[in-house]
Amino acid sequence: MFKKTFITLSMIATLALTACGSTNTSMGMSDSSISSVPATGDMMVENKVSIDRSIIKTSSLTIRVKNVEKSITQAQDLATQFDGRVDDSSQYKNPGSEDSLSANLTIRVPSANLEKALEAFKDLGDVESSSISATDVTMQKVDLDARIAALNTSIERFKQLISSATNTSDLIAAETALAERQAELDSLTAQLKYLSEQVEMSVIYLALLPNDSFSAIKPIGFLAGIEKGFVALLNAAANLTSILGYFIPWIITILVLVAIFKLISRIRRNR
Repeated sequence: MFKKTFITLSMIATLALTACGSTNTSMGMSDSSISSVPATGDMMVENKVSIDRSIIKTSSLTIRVKNVEKSITQAQDLATQFDGRVDDSSQYKNPGSEDSLSANLTIRVPSANLEKALEAFKDLGDVESSSISATDVTMQKVDLDARIAALNTSIERFKQLISSATNTSDLIAAETALAERQAELDSLTAQLKYLSEQVEMSVIYLALLPNDSFSAIKPIGFLAGIEKGFVALLNAAANLTSILGYFIPWIITILVLVAIFKLISRIRRNR
């Protein structure tokens, strides 16, 4: 009995000494070892610096001109001069005047040329209003890149599963999952492409108003608010139409792909 107790106490003492030795070794880490690990704050700063910021710039410009139709042509030429393009152009008659026309143009120019382009457009006539806004979409772009990379990896794995499938049920399940991921990948890729284009090509909403006797009397107060609201509504409608027109072909393509894969799955189930 005494011998067993002695052996047990010896084992406990040995474990205790071992634990102390490990603790001392851990506590004995040199300051140089600790200092060699970069601080979390420094790592975050380095990561932030390494990320290229993605900024969407949008500007609005309202100008009174002597000849609206001529100014439209000049605006189109300026857009080309600055490596840009006119996405949308519309003309409308001013209320209370049969011959007085106004126009709205949606112009895109490379972001690097935005400031110079705005100065050139201002030379078309008398500037009534001018504004520019910037939206940081860096995190949205980073998130899309990460999700696309993950989907590509998942798609490759499902392709391997399909090639090695040994029975029909496994094959159908893998093909269905693959079709879903491929559709999601197409959607995310379209979103990334659209976002990248918004960053690379800044938008200028240009409103051209006639500088004639009818419009020389500028409305004030309530009437001024109605005019600005009307111009803003037209600009928003033009922008929304452009966005919807861009996404419709992608949505149709994705729906067709999903329908094809579902049809293939049903045919294989019936075999």
